[in-house]
Amino acid sequence: MNRFVVRWRIARAGRRAAVAVMIVAAWGMPSFAADLIVRVVTEEFPPFDYTAEDGSVSGVATEVVRAVLGELDIDVGIEVLPWARALRLARTDPGTLLFSVVRTPEREDQFHWVGVVCEVKSYLFRLSERTEILPGSLSDLKGYSIGVVRDWAGQKYLEQNGFTQLQLVAESDSNIKKLLNGRVDLIEDYEANLIYRLDNLGFDVSLVEKVYFNADISGPLYAVLNKKTDPALVERFRDAFSRVHLDGRYEAIQRGWRLPP
Repeated sequence: MNRFVVRWRIARAGRRAAVAVMIVAAWGMPSFAADLIVRVVTEEFPPFDYTAEDGSVSGVATEVVRAVLGELDIDVGIEVLPWARALRLARTDPGTLLFSVVRTPEREDQFHWVGVVCEVKSYLFRLSERTEILPGSLSDLKGYSIGVVRDWAGQKYLEQNGFTQLQLVAESDSNIKKLLNGRVDLIEDYEANLIYRLDNLGFDVSLVEKVYFNADISGPLYAVLNKKTDPALVERFRDAFSRVHLDGRYEAIQRGWRLPP
C-alpha cells in the first residue's frame, strides 16, 4: 500500500478519535459540573431568597441562580440555612455555591465571585416615632444601640466605623421585633427585605423610617463558589451568568418582582 495512503488513513483515524473524544467531553460536561457542585445554599432573605408556603425556595435571586444552573444542566436542590452557617459552608466546603452575598474587601479573596443575582440598598432604620434620632452623619449614631444580623456585611461595616453598641441576632425577623419592641434604637437592614418581613409579620411599613443610607454595603449581591472549586467550573459559571444577563433573562426576572427602586 502506498505510504501516503497509509499515513492518510492513520491521520483520518486520529481525527475520528479526536472528534470522538470531543463529543464525549461535550456530553460529559454537564455531569462533570453536577458532580463537582455538592450544595447550593442561601438564607431566608425575602424577596431575594426565601422558603415559600409550599416549601419550595423562591425569590428574585433564586430565579437567577436557577436560570444559571439550567444553563449548566445542574440539577441540585437549594438549601435555606441560617446565614452564619451558609457563609461558613461556602468558606470551608469545596463544591458549595452560596448566594446572595455582599462583596466587601474582607470577603474578596475568600471566594470565587461568579455573578450578580440582584441589587440591594442597606439602611439604618428607626421607629418613626423616634424623631429625636436625626443624624447628620454616620458617626452621629454611635451613641445608639443597633441590631444587626450576625455575619451580615452590616456587622463588619459598623464595627470598622467604630460602633460598639451592636446587638447580634441570627436572622432579620428577630432584629425587626427588637426594634418594634424598643429593645434597640436602630437596626441595619435592606429595604426590600424589611418591607417584605414587616408585611409578613403583620405590621405596617410606616412604623419605621430610614435614617442613614449605607452606601458601602449597598449595590449588587453575588453568587460565590468555594475557593477550592475547579477553575474550569468557575469559568463555566461565570460564562453562564453572562449569558443570563446578556440575553435579557436577568432584567426580566428583576422587573417581574417589582422591587423598590
